[in-house]
Amino acid sequence: MLLIHTAIMILKQEYGKRTNKGIEMKKFILLCALTLVVFIRLYPELVSNLPELGKPTEIRMNDGYLFIVDQQSVLVYDLKSFTQIKKLCRQGEGPQEFQKWPRITFTDDKLALSDNYKVILFSKKFQYLREIKLGSLSDCALPIDDRFVITDSKTIDGVECRVFLLIDNKGQKIKDLLIEPITPQMRNYFLGPFSRARSWKDRVFIAQPHKGFYIDVFDKEGKKLYQIEKEVKQIKSQEKYRQLRINEILFAVGRSRFEQARKRGIFEKPLMEFVPAINNFWVTDDSIYVKTYDITATKEKYIIMDLQGNIRKTVFLPIVYKEILTFHNNTFYYLEDNEEKEN
Repeated sequence: MLLIHTAIMILKQEYGKRTNKGIEMKKFILLCALTLVVFIRLYPELVSNLPELGKPTEIRMNDGYLFIVDQQSVLVYDLKSFTQIKKLCRQGEGPQEFQKWPRITFTDDKLALSDNYKVILFSKKFQYLREIKLGSLSDCALPIDDRFVITDSKTIDGVECRVFLLIDNKGQKIKDLLIEPITPQMRNYFLGPFSRARSWKDRVFIAQPHKGFYIDVFDKEGKKLYQIEKEVKQIKSQEKYRQLRINEILFAVGRSRFEQARKRGIFEKPLMEFVPAINNFWVTDDSIYVKTYDITATKEKYIIMDLQGNIRKTVFLPIVYKEILTFHNNTFYYLEDNEEKEN
């Protein structure tokens, strides 16, 4: 699905209450923000258009800039004027090039872009520093100070495992953070509860949905500091969750790859009795934002915590696919695909 137009909107909503009230939006691709303060109603406000996007896969904000991964490039915008000021990297296998779309992560003094094969480091002023080749791995690298967290797979005593490991800035292994056996729930069921990691400053956060609402926290040496565990109500699986993920996959991979997956029967796998406690999560601005599977027709529930896991509030936000959303300064931003369709 090709994205053509983008705009910015500010959405204000009362916390902790479900509501089906809203404002019908025009058929555009919208970049939206939801301010995390108490308001009674929803007020959208059009701010700016970004018509040059092709197929965005991730957005992030930092130090007054908006970063959008658009295929294999990262477009940088000024947050005040929303004018494009920089384009970082491109598709390819050479220096400052990516084979897959990169992921964006920030440290105190660097911007890190990574795919499965390499990490490219820039200064906060977008000066190219260097790149680190990783080889073929199962996920992108997350910076933590001058080190990185990556995922790999290996077989231990005949059991296939997914491993989160810490490496140095030369790509050499320091230690394993977490070894996770691939369970039948992960392999044989749709919406398998796979773990995922995020980094923030000098900490690594690894969510483990197969355990429930469970997040391990490590320091930059790989030492486990503490765990966050919450008792949350289990949500019974329904076909609407399958359709939500199918729509998300179609958006992310495009029609051709989607049809290949459909023919392999991936979407026909059974659902577990209950959906995972954690759908996705982000760590930024000294806060943890957890997306759940508690959804309405148009919104999904987020649990917002401090870094120790103390719940600050819960809020229902618009349903958004994959990584085309971010939180910044207590504000929720997302890209919404509302392209006009011909009849």
